[in-house]
Amino acid sequence: MEQIIVLLPSLNEEEGIGEVIDRIKKINIQEKEYSIKILVIDGNSNDKTREISESKGAEVILQSDTGGKGIGVREAINHILKQYSDDDIMIMMDADATYFPEDIPRFVEILKSHDVVWGSRLRGKIESKAMSRINRLGNIILSLTASMIFLKRTTDLCTGYWGFKISSLRKIILTAEGFNLEADLFSSVAKKKLKTQEIPINYAHREGFSNLNCYKDGPIIFSMILKKRFK
Repeated sequence: MEQIIVLLPSLNEEEGIGEVIDRIKKINIQEKEYSIKILVIDGNSNDKTREISESKGAEVILQSDTGGKGIGVREAINHILKQYSDDDIMIMMDADATYFPEDIPRFVEILKSHDVVWGSRLRGKIESKAMSRINRLGNIILSLTASMIFLKRTTDLCTGYWGFKISSLRKIILTAEGFNLEADLFSSVAKKKLKTQEIPINYAHREGFSNLNCYKDGPIIFSMILKKRFK
C-alpha cells in the first residue's frame, strides 16, 4: 500500500495541532489504496505541541537545530527520503489549523499525473482577519516577482500547503533556514522543470499567534528568489 506522509512543521502550536491531526485522521482515502502517516517536525516548542501530537498517534521529530522552519523541514525531508519509497507522497501543511486537511484527496489525485502541487490561498476564500493586508500585498508582490524571474506562474509564493511525489522530492536541493522555505521550494521546483499544478484552497483564521514577521521575513524571501535564480 502506498503511503501519504503528512508533514506538519510546528513551533508552539498547541492550540491548533490537535484539531489538525484529528481532521487528517478522518480523511477517507483508504479505498484509493493509500495509508496516511502523520509526521510532526517540532522546532523546540515550549508548550504542549509534542505531547498533544504524540497522544494522537503522530510521529514526532524534535528539530536538532534551533534554527527556523526551513531547517526543520529539511531535517524532516531527509528522514522521509530515507524511510519511504518513490511511489509514496508527501503532503506538507502548517499545524495551526489555517489550512484544510480535507483538501488532501485533491492533492493526491493531482499527484497521479503531476510531480508537485501547491495550494493558492489567493485563488480561494480567505476568512476575515486570516491574512493581514500587508501580508497579502507582500505575498502578491513576491509571487509576481518569482513568476517573472522563473517564467513559471504562482499566485501564492508563501503558501504552506504543498504536495510532492517522493521521487520528485529527491530531485531538489533546499537551503532555506526560516520562512524563506516556500520560496526555496518554488524556486527549486521551477529550476528542475518539474510538472506542477497550483490549485485554489481556502484559508482559515489561525489558532494561536503567528511566527511570521512580514517586515523581517519579506526581504529574506525576496533574497531567496534571487539567490536560487542566479546561483
